[in-house]
Amino acid sequence: MLAVISDNSHPIPGLTPNTLHMRVKQGSKIHNLLRIVTARFQGDRDNNRIRQVVFTGSGRGITKTITCVEILKRSVAGLHQLSKVYYKRANQDSQRETPSQVLEKRIPAIWILLSKDPLDPLEPGYQAPQRAPPESSGGLLPAGPSPKHKRLCLDGQIESHL
Repeated sequence: MLAVISDNSHPIPGLTPNTLHMRVKQGSKIHNLLRIVTARFQGDRDNNRIRQVVFTGSGRGITKTITCVEILKRSVAGLHQLSKVYYKRANQDSQRETPSQVLEKRIPAIWILLSKDPLDPLEPGYQAPQRAPPESSGGLLPAGPSPKHKRLCLDGQIESHL
């Protein structure tokens, strides 16, 4: 079961004071978010440089939050990840019945911590850094269909690439 957390608390305890917090919303531009975080990870001065960033998103912003994290993990090597999924409380005025009635909604939300420093591997939601791709291939897949790939042509014929 997922926990329900109020807006003023967060599910990841013990964050360092200079942790960058990025709140991702449905209308956020991924390029802008990643530009800010990448610049802070590669900061030119020690007081501007960060070692941890927390991405948060709720409702329809969850997918964009995860997309930001996955892109950043591929561009900055050696990032440890800690993910927490929970419900956020939100109050909504009832439109149907009496106007003074307030309904409490539970909105799904996610917090994802990315850290250059090691995190507790026993913590639920921990993911170790991804291994680098082999040097021989340059990390890229070969162009074209895979060796066992079959393609259906417009005339109904099956073309095989073995």
